[in-house]
Amino acid sequence: MIRKNFDSGLPRLGWISYIEKTSLSVTVLHGADVELADNFIVEGVWDGDFKLGNFNCAEHFFGSGLIVQNDGVLLVPSTALVDKLFFCEDGEYFFASNSLVCLLAYLGAELDPTHNYKIQSDNIMMGIDRYDSSFPILHNKIKLFEQLFYFVVKITKNGYKRQHIDRKHEFENYSAYYDTLREKLKDIRRNSCSPDRKKSFLAYTTISRGYDSTAATALTHDLDINKAFTSRKSSSAFLPWMNPGAAVDDGTDIARQLKLKISYLDYVEKDIGDDETLFICPTPAEPEIVFYKAYQELGKNEVPSIVFTGYHGDELWNRNLSPQNLKRNIIRGGVSGINLGEARLESGFINIPIPFMYAREVSSLHSISNSDELAPWSTGDDYDRPIARRVVEDQGIPREAFGSRKKTVINFYNKPKNKLLRKQFYKFLEEEYGLGKSHCILSSNVDTLIFYSKKLLNLFAPALGIKSQPLLTIKSLDLPYKMYFWAVKYEVNKKKSSLNNIWQDNERIN
Repeated sequence: MIRKNFDSGLPRLGWISYIEKTSLSVTVLHGADVELADNFIVEGVWDGDFKLGNFNCAEHFFGSGLIVQNDGVLLVPSTALVDKLFFCEDGEYFFASNSLVCLLAYLGAELDPTHNYKIQSDNIMMGIDRYDSSFPILHNKIKLFEQLFYFVVKITKNGYKRQHIDRKHEFENYSAYYDTLREKLKDIRRNSCSPDRKKSFLAYTTISRGYDSTAATALTHDLDINKAFTSRKSSSAFLPWMNPGAAVDDGTDIARQLKLKISYLDYVEKDIGDDETLFICPTPAEPEIVFYKAYQELGKNEVPSIVFTGYHGDELWNRNLSPQNLKRNIIRGGVSGINLGEARLESGFINIPIPFMYAREVSSLHSISNSDELAPWSTGDDYDRPIARRVVEDQGIPREAFGSRKKTVINFYNKPKNKLLRKQFYKFLEEEYGLGKSHCILSSNVDTLIFYSKKLLNLFAPALGIKSQPLLTIKSLDLPYKMYFWAVKYEVNKKKSSLNNIWQDNERIN
């Protein structure tokens, strides 16, 4: 039995739990759209019956949750490496949450200004079997948090332990993979619409002219999709005059051929509000502010949503992979998607990156990608994803409509776009580092110039017969990292003032 308390200061899908060590009694503080049952709480979807609540056994689970069993408590993170749980303990209690800033605020903890959190941001790229879960913080009783990816953690009276489960599949051909994937996606959609939920989910997808999100949409377009999100421009690292084709990423024509309604992600800086920090605070990596419009739209819905995305397609569907990337421990090429973690809780959506389904079977899928069967869908260049191409082309989308060049929706970002937040950031830099506004603006402009100069040199290096990736460096203030640190502090202070409950010794919720 779980003791549950609604906290209006938590995000719609946010939750915090504390577990008494001697009795294993569980108390959960939760946001408005967290699903509640006698023995579990969940903000997520999976390929099974919702009523059974056995998402800890699901092969594909997106979101997060907690389950109480007879002999312990299970903390269940997403099987997709775009979300994580945070976990810690003191002498008497275990604590867990799906939000870093909420757990910091609730416990009165802080980031350690002497530590480099880029280590924690990039650690998952070591793979699910090798990453270091430690996340240093400052607190008078708690030494550190742990960030939990993929594996379920079981808490008992003897402590806690990860449950390492590895279900193996061997896909003999494209049809075996495609048919299995489609059936699991249908199961997930049924779960999201279960009549046993207090609120059924709306469904959205993302689409572009690249491979991954387009394939994700082709796989799900007939699963009662409300809209497809797309950007008219790619937010490419290239300025339009550098490479005009790289700046166009509009998936409108493809979405229309798949009979989907469209919602555009394009924004101007004045559109960005003071909730921009939700996109900056999850990690020191580049904020994915391109999804701000989607965040706003989904946040206005009365019910939560699922969003099908293509994160990790570059590592699963790529025909050209190194031996290191063919192992079962899911090697990511970056940390994209994780920076939507706080925003998705606030606006109420579950990120479902389809390539993480069967991501451990990368070796099997790589063989299929390089098979004679898929040769007609191979382009033979560096940007070659035959599985994704066949998924899309089999829906009647012409070859020239997508997958012609690698694009991106992340760009250089070293100061807040919102003017009021920018002022507060510059004030933080002055107070914490003694950096004047003029100095910071000059450094920001130089960093931007260096960034685009590198891209320009890389673009023309092959044509000039010089080695790619030319070196062009200058000592930097590393404003993006300082912005991350500031954003965490900003969001924690907001949560401290909005949470109905803050942990204090001898003051428990009754």
